[in-house]
Amino acid sequence: MKISSFFIGIFLSVSCFAAKIEVDITGMTCGMCVEAITKELKATEKTENISVNLEEKKARFAELKDKKITDAEIKSAIKKAGYEAVRIRRN
Repeated sequence: MKISSFFIGIFLSVSCFAAKIEVDITGMTCGMCVEAITKELKATEKTENISVNLEEKKARFAELKDKKITDAEIKSAIKKAGYEAVRIRRN
């Protein structure tokens, strides 16, 4: 009984974590690109820990655990900044 309770507790705690998201982005050329993408992802009010890497042409962030962000919302935010999200991965 104690073992099953342990595994149920682990399952519930893992399922409560917010998704980590990585996005490949085209069109970035400078630091202003990084700032624009960061600003628009933050403006969704569904993301945290945003990191945009110019050399890798990627954005990495976590979605807030109580506010899910859709792929369409991610693409829209990046498009609003003037760029294109070409691949979105969640883990």
